[in-house]
Amino acid sequence: MDTIDGMRTVVAVIETGSFTAAAERLGLSKSLTSKYVNQVEAQLGVTLFHRTTRKLSVSPPGWHYYRQAQQVLTQFDKLYSQLDAHNQTASGPLRVTASQGFAEELLSPLIPAFHAQYPEIQIDLLVTNQKLDLVEQGIDIAFRASTLDDSGLHYRPLMSLSSAVYAAPELAEQYVDRPAALPCLIDSNLHPTARWPVSNTSQRSRAVKTVFKSNSPRLIRQLTLAGMGASYQPDILAAPYVQRGELQKLDEDFSAMTFPLAALYRGGEYQPERVRVFIDFVAQQFGT
Repeated sequence: MDTIDGMRTVVAVIETGSFTAAAERLGLSKSLTSKYVNQVEAQLGVTLFHRTTRKLSVSPPGWHYYRQAQQVLTQFDKLYSQLDAHNQTASGPLRVTASQGFAEELLSPLIPAFHAQYPEIQIDLLVTNQKLDLVEQGIDIAFRASTLDDSGLHYRPLMSLSSAVYAAPELAEQYVDRPAALPCLIDSNLHPTARWPVSNTSQRSRAVKTVFKSNSPRLIRQLTLAGMGASYQPDILAAPYVQRGELQKLDEDFSAMTFPLAALYRGGEYQPERVRVFIDFVAQQFGT
């Protein structure tokens, strides 16, 4: 926990009157907000809040801390506003990480337009399906199918990505009465155990007939178009192929899946302008 982050958290709890409201103001989870306050109290060796199941009240040391913290944060903010001129310029290196599917299918089409608008920003995109440590790897932004956890990262929702099972029409017709025998192409990023969620049954999932498995979403889709098997595809990417009659959705036997896509970035109220404008640009393209 950064000292300033802890100080801002305590101030937010006092000003809003609850951990829940403070968490919403700061863009943190309630548990992380509580953790920060506990750490500040442990560092100082004092109790800042009296907590009961029904009420939260500020202790005398808490009020003293609050008054001093306000002054410190005011000076800190003033210092940043004076020295942060470089960060207010949309330029410099921007280190980004994303999964292979998101990077190749959804993010890459946006980069030329972003570069045309912000030519002084140099994007370094690390494509990996692993969740990298942003601080350790010096990463500014991570695009993930994720919800806010207690990692200390800030979180910007982008879109909900729905996926369903698709197949070439000829293959779908061939197995219309034999869904259990349907040859399936497995994206190991989504289904490492080759089990798919099913609908209209008491089972939550069932093993499928695997004929090919890969961690490349694009390769899986190419083989699906070739009629080798059925696969889960994002609806937004499958739509053009459905319109051209090249793919058909199989939604009677298998359940759709929805993933929340978000931009995660390191904490701190003062972000470089290049970080802010890139997240805003991507969010705008996705309509959020």
